Amino acid sequence: MPQVRSSRFIRLLAAGAAGAAVVAALPAVSAQAGTAPINVSVKGGYNNSQSLGTATGTVTGTGSNQASYSVTLCGQSTYPSSQVTIKGGTATAYHTVYYQNCETFTGDLVSAYGFTSIEVTVSGSTFYPGNQYTTYTRARTIYF
Repeated sequence: MPQVRSSRFIRLLAAGAAGAAVVAALPAVSAQAGTAPINVSVKGGYNNSQSLGTATGTVTGTGSNQASYSVTLCGQSTYPSSQVTIKGGTATAYHTVYYQNCETFTGDLVSAYGFTSIEVTVSGSTFYPGNQYTTYTRARTIYF
């Protein structure tokens, strides 16, 4: 005669399978909590020998679709300003300093979808070659 299993055993088995499925479906948010350094500088002018702007700082992933940043932007031999653009996913932040000033900027990037890197672009301008106003740009991708 075949042995009939109790419905309690079947319910426990189904609950265990459902629990495992829920855990497997959860996003791995802890992988997003990394911190990475920012260090991007742009040069221009004669033989790219003039420092025009430097951005240093950090970016930290705070969720699957967001990150926080702290960046110090310094203008060197630029006229009239240096700019930094920080882009992650669909979020973008812009900051500017004028002439040879330095300023620290902090903020959050919140994207419509997840991301694990940002692109940092620094630009500055000078009157070279000759009297021609020229803007130079340097971009780096930073993974966190």
